[in-house]
Amino acid sequence: MKSQPAGTGAVQGTAVDQSVQAYVPGEELSGILETTPEGKLHFTIPFDRISAKEAIGLILYGSTPETIEDAKLIELLGTSWKAVKDNVVRARVSELRKEGKLIAEQGRYSLSGAGLQWISQDVLPKLRPV
Repeated sequence: MKSQPAGTGAVQGTAVDQSVQAYVPGEELSGILETTPEGKLHFTIPFDRISAKEAIGLILYGSTPETIEDAKLIELLGTSWKAVKDNVVRARVSELRKEGKLIAEQGRYSLSGAGLQWISQDVLPKLRPV
């Protein structure tokens, strides 16, 4: 596995439902995006405080430097934030890509440098508990 920047999560294999439970957010996302004792990813903030694009960005931010497959991103979003139709997720991904915040390669997604900066400087500060 590649080395990771401090404070980011890693994609790790688990025996139970790997498709959803292979994601562990880092310390920077503590209090925003966490893993349950059962290993399931969930947002700890009210779902209406973030947009679909921000939710996608936060999930990808926590997976850096790993990429996430299209179907897995849709599944993670549905189980951690709220149920969203596949075409809606793909539309938001397309918007993020056009904004230069997301990299899409062979059905796998990751944040670009601009996307990492967007999450760390714009999204995370507004979600931090006061």
